[in-house]
This record gives sequence, structure tokens and C-alpha cells, in this order.
Amino acid sequence: MRKRLLVLAASLVAFNAALWLIPKIAPEAPGRWEGVQPAAPPTASASTTPPPPLPADFPSMERPPPTIDVPEGQPQPIATKFGLTYDIPADWVNASTGFGGWEDESGWSVVYGAIGRYGYEVCSAKDGSTLGLSGATGSADLDLAHVATEHAQNAPRIFGAPVDDPGPTVTYSEPQKISAAGSPAVRVTATVRDITRESPCDPPSATFDILTTTSHATAPTAVFMVQLDAGVDGAADHSIADEIFSTIRRSE
Repeated sequence: MRKRLLVLAASLVAFNAALWLIPKIAPEAPGRWEGVQPAAPPTASASTTPPPPLPADFPSMERPPPTIDVPEGQPQPIATKFGLTYDIPADWVNASTGFGGWEDESGWSVVYGAIGRYGYEVCSAKDGSTLGLSGATGSADLDLAHVATEHAQNAPRIFGAPVDDPGPTVTYSEPQKISAAGSPAVRVTATVRDITRESPCDPPSATFDILTTTSHATAPTAVFMVQLDAGVDGAADHSIADEIFSTIRRSE
């Protein structure tokens, strides 16, 4: 059963306090979820050498930077805890100080901060429904390809079906070496089809894009995510993910 996590504001004291205790770096990739049959993902071997410790003067932020206000109709910048900023389109909702993500009935979850939302509450049958979500997190792993692949492999769980269902069909791009904010970056796209629609809000297909690059605060590697529903009214074109990733830059 899919369930989207609520996007939380800092004013939600009790539950938000628990989320603030989530480590600032991304969790290890979960094991395979029973019932999900993803297509073979790209492989990326992680280095067995532990990453060097961060310099003593490496900046770190416990909370995300404040929301950046811009005039209506302009792209909206979202500053992350990783010394990098990205833009979401003008018609998205800026929830930069909140968290969002997904969980399943086993207790597995994946959470991102510095959130942008598209089509929020567009489907009345599910609270918190969206047609798209963006966000960022961090990782202690310096292997950009490995981290990007690891996060992309969450797609079958995000769009997974009950354990008695064969699950969606997921195909993965090969890790693509690009650049972001003047640093090396890696992008992996998971394309999800044949999603079991447990409610009218569930799309028949979706994309889940991950970009990893050098972080400048909080963690060695920054992880950016753009998830887009497809095959439903109002769905954004996949080129929106390209557009969002192209705006990643050093924070001022």
C-alpha cells in the first residue's frame, strides 16, 4: 500500500520534532520489498573505503534556510541545507521548510526536505495528493553514481502495490554524468509503468529522477529528487525535471 507522507511545517511541534531527528544524510537503501518485481536497475559499485571526515570548518545546518519570497509568476528558488539552491516553476507550491516523501506498510520510508509541490490537493479522494514533488537530502557516500542509483531504486517501493500484486514495471536509465553548480553530477531516471491504482489519485505511470552532486554544507553529497505523475489530467511534462535540475546552483 502506497502512502505519501505529510509535508510538515516547523510549527507542528511533536511530529515535526521527530522528523528533525532524522539523520541529515540519506538512509541506507532498504532491502527488496516482497511483492515488488522491478526491472534490473543499473549497477554502481560503492567504494569500500570509508569517506574521509569532513573538515572541521565544513558548514552544517540543522534546519533548512528560510523560504525565499519572489514576486508572483516567477520561478521560486528553494535553498537547501547543502549550500545549493534550486528553482521550482511559478505554478508549484513552495514548501521549502517542510519535509515530504513516502512510506509503506512495512515501516519503510524515504524523506526529503526543501520541498516543492505540484498539483497539491488536486485529487479530493486523498489528503495531501500531488502530481509532482521535488526535494533534497544528503549522503555520506562520495560515490555519486552509487548514491543516485540507490535513491532511484526506491521507485518500486514508492509506487509498489500490495504484496499479492506483481507490482509496477520499472526501467532505469544508466547513470548519466553531467554537471551541476560547476561540479560533477550524476543523474538516474526511473520510469514507472503499470502502477496498480488503489485510488483515483494514483497515476498509471510516473517518473522518479535523482541527481547527485558535491554538497557544500551538512553532508558530502547532495541528492536532488523530482517525482512526476504521468498519464493523468494536469500531469507535468517530464521536461520539468530537466528544467528544475538545470537551476541547481551555489546558494548566495
